[in-house]
Amino acid sequence: MEHPIIYGVCHDIHVARVTVAGAPTRPGIAAEVFRCLADSDVKSDMAQNTTAPGGRNDLSFVVHESNAATALAVLEQARKGIRFESVSVDIGIGRVAMVGASLRSNSEIIARYFECLRDAEVAVEMVAATDTCISVVTRERDAERAAWHLKSTFQQSEPSRLLHQQPPPFVMLVKGGNGTAP
Repeated sequence: MEHPIIYGVCHDIHVARVTVAGAPTRPGIAAEVFRCLADSDVKSDMAQNTTAPGGRNDLSFVVHESNAATALAVLEQARKGIRFESVSVDIGIGRVAMVGASLRSNSEIIARYFECLRDAEVAVEMVAATDTCISVVTRERDAERAAWHLKSTFQQSEPSRLLHQQPPPFVMLVKGGNGTAP
């Protein structure tokens, strides 16, 4: 098993979850939804497709909160053509991510990640995991607490047995006054 490296933990409360509900179960629905978003320059990530009652699907994904109204309007306009039942936006969410290397390939990391969230009494609503990032969607009010607990669990003053080297300094970019990173 590869030894994981934890670079940092961060959270974002400037996100919204968009849900396209009651979509038909046919190939291409996600392509149509994401094409509508791309044509309107709405960036999205953390997509999750779930089976809904009646043989239909719900497709949820995350957008920046500044794009939530555009995503809602664009998808509402496309609703009849794509044939889904409704579209909704939840702006009361936050995202918490842990960035590193060899994260997904280490079952101990994933177990500790979710145990930490459980101990912090943070409910998880969506999950995305890659080898370099484990990211969850939770309620906005819980995102900072979740990040603090994860950081204290994985980024202690001395490396835990899961950290085989000191993590490099973690730099978080903060938007400048003109909406760009410094």
